[in-house]
Amino acid sequence: MILLKNIHCYAPQDIGIQDILIGGETILGIGPKLSEQISEEIVTKVELCEDCYAVPGFVDGHVHIIGGGGEGGFATRTPEGTVSPFFQTGTTTVIGLLGTDGLFRDHRSLLAKARAFREEGLLTYILTGSYHYPPRTITGDIGEDIMLIPEVLGIGEIAVSDHRGSGISGTELQRLALDARRAGMLSKKAGTVVLHMGDGKEGLSPLFEAVSNGTLPPQQLLPTHIARDPRILEEGKRWVQEKGGAIDFTAGPETANQIADLRNQSVPIEKLLVSTDGLGSMPKFDHRKEYIGLDIANVDTLFPCFASLIRDHRIPIEQALLPFTRNVGQTFGLLDQGVGQLKVCGWANILVIKKETLQIQCVYTLGKKRHPITGKK
Repeated sequence: MILLKNIHCYAPQDIGIQDILIGGETILGIGPKLSEQISEEIVTKVELCEDCYAVPGFVDGHVHIIGGGGEGGFATRTPEGTVSPFFQTGTTTVIGLLGTDGLFRDHRSLLAKARAFREEGLLTYILTGSYHYPPRTITGDIGEDIMLIPEVLGIGEIAVSDHRGSGISGTELQRLALDARRAGMLSKKAGTVVLHMGDGKEGLSPLFEAVSNGTLPPQQLLPTHIARDPRILEEGKRWVQEKGGAIDFTAGPETANQIADLRNQSVPIEKLLVSTDGLGSMPKFDHRKEYIGLDIANVDTLFPCFASLIRDHRIPIEQALLPFTRNVGQTFGLLDQGVGQLKVCGWANILVIKKETLQIQCVYTLGKKRHPITGKK
């Protein structure tokens, strides 16, 4: 067992100076002067943390763990990932998915990679489906994928308003999301549908249409890449303010500015998520939609965005944490397990941060301490 002693905890709410007891993969206790209530014989290591914060490990809800890309042919497929870069940047939980290529990259490979990551200490879930509609699955049925496979939380990323998608309509989207919702209810999962937002003229109109008759709750749909252009971002703001839905930003140099700006416009930060699109392709197209090149998305963009919200925009830590922790855990139905929050009997996924510098001191993933530079135990 490991005891983190006298550490200022954000769970993500500010709960002050606490001790945290870790046993196996789980948080066994959080409380003031917990060390005085525990026999010294059962604690294998005590970490004095008076100059640090403890916060929930970051949750990256959009990662192409087996790679992505291919928009320029087979030679433009991006490589698979490894766990160390996530540990180095404070990410302790990821949700893997497929993107443009749902043909030569399949869900069995995605599931195998998720289980490999889990064996290496990174808590990993997946989504079924890809850009294509109707979606490809493992079992042949969306509901069965969600109900029968523990790692499958929902569907995504389905392409909307994008020339690489299938032109999904609002009616089709509603039917798809209702299937995911029903399966989620039956298996105690969220059944979230992640939607890749392209730059097509229809924008978020299929989402608004899908919820227009009141049958489908808006929280079932999560539009991502919401800040790809000002028009899509403005529609995303409407999605939050008018429908009460959430939106997901792909972390980049302007993300902290955009989140701070929305917060100043009274858009609740509780409805904002940030992910990396890590290991996926960032293709470039000309005015004719012809491929002209691509970059590969990094997995290390969450923590700098979080730090910028605090340093550059003076957002309190407990609020700055939300788009990277609680909001993600809640959207994907993982909060009760301790994903996105520090919780007794939840996963021991903890990020320890230096108070003075806001630098990562160390990361605990599933109860194991990881060095911030190498990611090793």
